[in-house]
Formats: sequence, C-alpha cells, structure tokens
Amino acid sequence: MLQMKINKDTAGGDMNLHNRIYRSCFILLLITAGNTVFPFAAHGSCRLGASLTWVSFADIWSKIFVYGDTGVLGEVQVAVRDSVTGEHIPARISFVSKDGAAQTSFTDPLGRGSFHLPTGRNDLEITAHGYNSLKAYVEPGKTPLSITVWLDPLEVPVETQPELIASDLHNGSTLIHGHVFDDESGKPVSDAHIYLENATADGRSDSNGYFRLYVPTPPVDPAGDLPGTDDLMVEVNGKVVYSRDNMFVAAGATHLIIDINRSTPVTIDDTHKLMLSRVGQENPQSKLAEPSESNTEPDQGVLSETDQPSTVTVPTSIRVGSSCPTKLTCSVFNVYTLDTYTRLGLDDEWISSWNTNSLKAGAIAFRSYGVYHVFHPMTANYDICNTTSCQVMDPADSATSTDTATAQTTGSIVVDSTGTNPFFAEYAAENNGNSCPDGTTGNNGTWPCMSDIVDAGQTFNGHGRGMCQWGTQRWSVNQGKDFIWIVNHYYNDNGSGTGLRTGILQSSANSVLPPPTLATPGVSNVLPGAAITSLAPTFEWQGMAGADGYSLYISKFNGSTYDLIFNSETVVGQPLTGTTYTLPNGFLQVNEQYRWNMSSHNAAGYGSPNTFRTYFYVSLPAIVNGRVLTPDGRGLRNASVALIDPQNNKRIITTNSLGNFTFDNVPTGPSYTITVTSKLYRFASQTVQITSDLTLPNFVGQE
Repeated sequence: MLQMKINKDTAGGDMNLHNRIYRSCFILLLITAGNTVFPFAAHGSCRLGASLTWVSFADIWSKIFVYGDTGVLGEVQVAVRDSVTGEHIPARISFVSKDGAAQTSFTDPLGRGSFHLPTGRNDLEITAHGYNSLKAYVEPGKTPLSITVWLDPLEVPVETQPELIASDLHNGSTLIHGHVFDDESGKPVSDAHIYLENATADGRSDSNGYFRLYVPTPPVDPAGDLPGTDDLMVEVNGKVVYSRDNMFVAAGATHLIIDINRSTPVTIDDTHKLMLSRVGQENPQSKLAEPSESNTEPDQGVLSETDQPSTVTVPTSIRVGSSCPTKLTCSVFNVYTLDTYTRLGLDDEWISSWNTNSLKAGAIAFRSYGVYHVFHPMTANYDICNTTSCQVMDPADSATSTDTATAQTTGSIVVDSTGTNPFFAEYAAENNGNSCPDGTTGNNGTWPCMSDIVDAGQTFNGHGRGMCQWGTQRWSVNQGKDFIWIVNHYYNDNGSGTGLRTGILQSSANSVLPPPTLATPGVSNVLPGAAITSLAPTFEWQGMAGADGYSLYISKFNGSTYDLIFNSETVVGQPLTGTTYTLPNGFLQVNEQYRWNMSSHNAAGYGSPNTFRTYFYVSLPAIVNGRVLTPDGRGLRNASVALIDPQNNKRIITTNSLGNFTFDNVPTGPSYTITVTSKLYRFASQTVQITSDLTLPNFVGQE
C-alpha cells in the first residue's frame, strides 16, 4: 500500500482531480487532501474514485508511475476570451478522451488554465455564463499545446451594437474603437492614450479598456479602390507600448482588440493582403494532398447541432493555427465559431469599404474555404492557418461592414458538383491574364479561361484559380451584379462551368437574398431616366426565388444628391407581396427627378438593395405648338418637324398648309430639341425645356 499526503494549497489552483490514470496494476493507491482520502481501484485500470475541483495530481502521477499504452499525459494551456471585446472570461471545460473517459475542469477567473489530458484525441466543450458554448477537439502530445478559445456573447455589449455604431457614424469620418488589455495580467487597461500618427484625433480608454475616436476618412485611391492608411499608437504612462502600422482607415467603423506589453512594446505590420506585391501572394491557398483516410464529414465535435437545410452540414466551429513559419508548422491555436472566424477574417482579405455585394460574395468564399479545411484539417490540432498560405485572419480587427456581410450570408457555402462535399473555394487578388487572354480569368488548365470583362487591362496578381477579389468589387459597382451572381460567376460560370469551376452555391435559410430585378417605371442607371405621367405610378419587378416579400425605396434629386422620400418598410410596415405596388398620392411632384431600388425579404430579414437604381421623372402631358415659315414670311407646307427627347427618341410630324404643327401628350420636365427639315430651305434647331403647354418661336427658313 502506498499513501501520499498532499496539501491542497500547494497542488496548484488551476489543476483538476478529474484527470484519469490508466495502467494495468494490482496496487491500492490512497491519496489524501487535508482529511479526505481518495481511493483508487486495486485491479485492472486504476480509476479515480472521487474528485476534487481545482486540484490535479497529474504531474505527480506522471513521475511515480510507468503508464501503459494509453496512460501518457499531454499538457494543454487554455485561454478563454470574448470574441467581440477580447475580454478574458472564466469558463468550464469538459473533456472526453478517445476511449470515452470524461472530466470537467475550470479556468481561473481570467479564463486561463493548464490541464493534463491523455494523449490522442480529446473532445472539448467550453461553456461560460452569458456565452454560447463551443465545441472543438485537441490531440495533446509531448509538446504543450497553447489554445485560445473565443466565445460569442449572448448579448453584444452596448458600445459594439451595430445600431448604435450606425447612429454614431458621421459623414466624412471613420470611427475607430476597441478594447485594450494587459497581455500579462489579462486585465483591461484604463487611461491608455490611443491616437493615429497622422490624424488629429485621439481618445483614452475607460475602466473597461474601451475607447473610441473619430478621424477624417482619407480619400480612396481610385486606381485600386483602396482606403488611406495610418499608424495607430497606444501610450501608457507616456510610453508607446503598441503600434499598428499601415492600418486601413476605411469609411465606416473599425473595432480593435489591443493586447499591450508594458515591458516590451508591440509593433504590428497591418499592411493589407491586397496591398502586397505578387511576390507576397505567389503561392497562396495551395491544396494539400488528400490524407490517407480522407473524411467526407467533419469531426462530430464541431458539427452543427441543428438541422441544416442542405446536403453538406455546415460546421459550427473551426480551429485556426497562428505563429506559422509554414502552413503546417503553426505553434499557437485558436478556436472560433465559424461565423466569428469569417467576420474577423473577411476584413483582412477583402476591403471593408467595398460594396456590400462584393463583401457578401467574399464572406461566402472565405467561409467556404474554411469549411473545406474543417473537413480536411491541415494537422491534428488545427484545421487551417491564418497566413496568405491559407487565408489571412487577424482576430484583433473587425469592421461593421464585414460583420454585416457575414451575418447576412450565415450558413451559405459553396459545395462540389455532387452537392455532398465542401468545395475548395480558392480566390486571389487579381486573376486577369495569367496564362489566359486579357479580360479572362483562369489558369488555362484545371481552371479553364473564362470571360471576366471587368478585369480587362489589370495586372495579374495571384494564381488564376477561383474568385477574383477585385473582380467582385468591379462586378458589383460597375455592373450592378448581386453577390449570388458573383459567386456563381466565379465558381460555376453561372451554370456553364468546366474543369474545376463546378462549385454550387448552397444557400442557407438564415442568409439574406439578393434584390429583385427592377422592371418599370424608369431606365436603369441612366439620367434623367424615363418620363412618367402619373403622380401615383405602379412599380413592377421580377420575383426573387425564396423571398416572402420586398421593400421599395424611392429617392428625390435635390440638385446634387438624392434624398429618401419613401421607404415601404416604414410606410407600409411590412414586406410588399407580389411583384407590383402602386404608390399612393402625395410622394411625387411634377417636373421632379427620382430614382428607386428594392430589397428582398426572407426569414433572415431584408437583404441589400440594388446597386444600380432605376431613374424616372414626373411629367404631365403638354401641348407644343409652332409654325414653319419661308424666308419671306409665308407658311411652309409639308416641312418635317422632329421633337427629340434626352434619350434621342424622336416624334416626327408634317406642317399643314399654313406651316403650323402641334405635338400633344409631350412629357414635361426635360429639355427637348426641335428640328425642321425641308428640301427648299435650311432651319436652325431649337432646344427648350418643356414644363407646360408651349408655343415655340417661329422657324424661319434660310436660303
């Protein structure tokens, strides 16, 4: 018999007696803690008969016994943080080893703990009060594992709520806000001084480490559609302890999680991936060889617990490697929910100030690429790396626009042509050219050349496979394409894909829809648009599959921009059904110019409206009279008179025996050109704006 007396206070407050001992033995072991005795079975597998929270004897056991095949323990160092603010939070962690042995441990009050687990696979579930739980798995070995788990709060803190942020945004200003923490203690840092090197704004953190500052939004580089940059600095007690260099200062709001080190200043190069040269992106996203035992389903520890309206089950979590000399040698691991991973990484791959349809297409590509690696992990302890060799993901920064794009496409991924496996959804900065002609994308091999006219003339910068990131912005801004069209364009040539371009968009019921196609009244993206002759016109559009209604937005031109005058969400109070809506009287005025667009509604809410609007102006009919004369003042019979509107549409009539002519039902508002043609004489044209009935000056012939 062997008896050990161990004082609880010296055993280590972050350990746990739920660790199980495995060895073939015929020993009775008694361990005492204070006045409590914990017996172990004396035959077969030695098992712990009782447990004591916060105490673990794993280190002592590992020095006393020679374990059997399954008895070696590995160390797992865990930190648990809030995925929105970065706050360190205490949590409960449940472990289940590969043979089904279960144990539960707790972190310290700052969300940190070191645990000894049997080597091989251990399934984890991390829970904390006020947070959604998260599942993942680890495989401890001889080298300690360092893992940070990012939990999503059930309620987002007030200062980070999208509605509040939107109400606080000012035209011409960018909101930069965030939370500052001490890396060593894990506690918030108050009274830190945060400022931009070149801007004239600064702020200080409060007792929760929170700060906010407004800075003038720098002009966008029109050549690359890139925001301006600046260096963000953090001072504590007059000493610079943190700098984030080359940070985009994009329109909208950016949130930062800042970990400072008081003794060693932290410097981060935040140069965006899309600003890297071709050398910096020459070998991104290369696909690993399939493992010998390739899975067609991800590990059960990370599957969604809810029914998915699709064939491929979308994982709920993803393990991400960082501190990576190569994609296969990352030494630090993070665990996120899939959408937190997407929203925290999307602004590192796409530009947060880009068009919403570009960002949504990017969110689907980013999420899909991550899902593929959950099904095909890179190593035993992480699914994907966070560098350009995989896809860039920095949890320290996020933007409201990319958060929204993620939320509005949640659950939507690209799957393969069978619909049963995730698609390897590659993308690159600029895919124009390469081994394909200008104005096309592809690699002239596994990804055949495909027309991509919006990128014509651009310099190749990537690998030619999958989606073109800048192309998503050009299609949405220059061509008015929605995110579903863009995703299908790059991954299946809108149903005509060949080679590897055969991905299928698997939409989620929780993802918003693109807007409907607009029909009448008006002309798409052409000013001043088409004339309408009613103050209560009927608007028509094409229905969108999956939509249960729509919203209509009408804006009036004020001389320089457009003011929203009608929003059916507030006026009607519910989604518009069907594909037509007659506007009530009281919103439109004669001789005014307008534009309109729409959004679709489903269970996920309203999606984004059309990028391209349809323009029209209100014009009640007028009568236009005139007379054509010879040089000596006599009326000219059979002269041809043309009334030409701004779209070059012509109405032609012939003068009577007295040289008179009349145009009726002429829409008022725009300027018209009137010309006269005769075999006998030449006539000067007239350009007039018609706002009511009008008699034109006489047209007098010239020899």
